[in-house]
Amino acid sequence: MLQHASLAALVALDRALASRRNENHCLRLWSKFIRTRDGNRCVLCHGRSALAAHHIVRKSFWKYLRFEPGNGITLCRACHREPHKTFNRRPNLDLPMDAEGGENIDLMTGMFGALLVDAQRRRFPLEPFYAISKAALLAFKRIQGIPDDSPVPGTSLEQAYMIWNQTPRGMFEAILASVGVSVSDDYLQRDLITVYQSATMRDSNGEPGEVLYMRYVPPLPFRDIDNDASEEA
Repeated sequence: MLQHASLAALVALDRALASRRNENHCLRLWSKFIRTRDGNRCVLCHGRSALAAHHIVRKSFWKYLRFEPGNGITLCRACHREPHKTFNRRPNLDLPMDAEGGENIDLMTGMFGALLVDAQRRRFPLEPFYAISKAALLAFKRIQGIPDDSPVPGTSLEQAYMIWNQTPRGMFEAILASVGVSVSDDYLQRDLITVYQSATMRDSNGEPGEVLYMRYVPPLPFRDIDNDASEEA
C-alpha cells in the first residue's frame, strides 16, 4: 500500500516537472513524495511530529538536485537541527563546496547510508524511489576527484553513498604517495580497511611493507529520541 502511495506521489511530481509547473508547487510535491516514501516518520528516530523533507545536498547549492528522489530524507525537528546547526543561509557559490562549513560531507554521506539501510529494512525498491540522476553522480565524482568513466557498482543511491565515502582523490593519492604506494586512476575504496604493498617501505625480511588505510563513513545511527520532549525544549 505504501509503495502504491509513494508511486502516485512520484508520478505527480514527474508530471508537474514535465509540464514546467512553478518551483514552489514542485517542491511541495517533492516534499510530499519524500515523506510518503519514508512512511511519514523520521528515518533516523521514527518520530512522527514536526516532519520535514530535508535535501541531503542543499538545493541552494545545486538547484538541479532539488527534485531528485534520492536527495531527500524525512527528519523530525530534533534530527533536522544537526544538518543546519552550523550553516543555515544561502551559500556563496563562488567559494569551494565546504568553504563556509555548510556541507558536512561526512554527515551527507551518513544520510545517504541511512536511506540505504532504511530501504533495505523495509524492503523498499531503490529504483525509482531513491533515484539520483547520472548528471548528479557525475558531479559527485568530479568533486571527489574520481575519473568520469570510473565504474561505480550498484543502484544510483548505492553509487552516491560509495562516491561520497571515498577520500577526496588528491588527498588520498598524496597520503599513499608519502609511503610509496600508488593506485590506478579508476581505483575505488570498497572496503573498510585496505592493505597496500609499499614500494619504499620494507619489513625486517626486506619484503615490501604493508600499509593499512581506512576510510569509512557509516550510515547515521538510528536514534531513540523523545520527540515530545524535544518539541517542548
